[in-house]
Amino acid sequence: MKNIIVADDQGFCWGVRRALDIVSKNGKVLIYGDLIHNKQVVEQLEQKGKKIIHQVSGEEVLPVVITAHGTTVENLDRFKELKLDIVDTTCPLVSKIYRVGRELEEEDYHIVIIGDKHHVEVKGIASRMKDPVIVKNEEEVAEFNIPDKVGIICQSTFSMEKFDKIAQRIKAKVKEAKIRNTTCSPTRKRQESAASLAQKVDIMIVVGGYHSSNTRKLKEITSRYVESHHVETASQLKKEWFENKNEIGITSGASTADWIVDEICRKIREYT
Repeated sequence: MKNIIVADDQGFCWGVRRALDIVSKNGKVLIYGDLIHNKQVVEQLEQKGKKIIHQVSGEEVLPVVITAHGTTVENLDRFKELKLDIVDTTCPLVSKIYRVGRELEEEDYHIVIIGDKHHVEVKGIASRMKDPVIVKNEEEVAEFNIPDKVGIICQSTFSMEKFDKIAQRIKAKVKEAKIRNTTCSPTRKRQESAASLAQKVDIMIVVGGYHSSNTRKLKEITSRYVESHHVETASQLKKEWFENKNEIGITSGASTADWIVDEICRKIREYT
């Protein structure tokens, strides 16, 4: 008999639930980019009249939604200039990173952001800082010219372990560094829960969007301990993965709906 164990902390974080609640109360809207990084949930939103857009013309009559990841100051200024009706679902924990960065700048620290420069959240953070340096790994620390006095912050969904290593590498390179770990508490809890479960099972299934940063990091973490597979839907599971596997662990990213995890569990039970 195979045992399926779902991680204690997984699935929608409160910031995602908040964004979905706000959007659901606004009827037909235009969502600027993916509200959250989960294709299946976004498709459901579109079926309910929530249209995804990637640019604005100024002729929009429906409210324009800023996603849970936030957006750049430049985008906000343009939306206001065009007099668009804005619905802001930026996660408060992302807004907190803006405040932490500005506080460090007020203390004359040059900001270093640890994260993916292509991620919409990091773009939003960077747009609020004065010429920040953005690094995503230890190798880039060696390559970049980093000022002598730096304040270090990071993308909310960054790996805690990687953040510590990169931050210490930066600290060793400069005269003064003030480190503020701005990974959000839901991210920390999910990473800790996934690592704990991965050490108790024979295989881990990580569920979430392939373009979801926090989901990819969960897969990186669980892979250190046990065979792990990242899937978006139940249709991507393979029966052979579960041969001779009795303890099956499941975790999911902060943008993954409960019904997707439920479908994964049902499919695995069919195999067993």
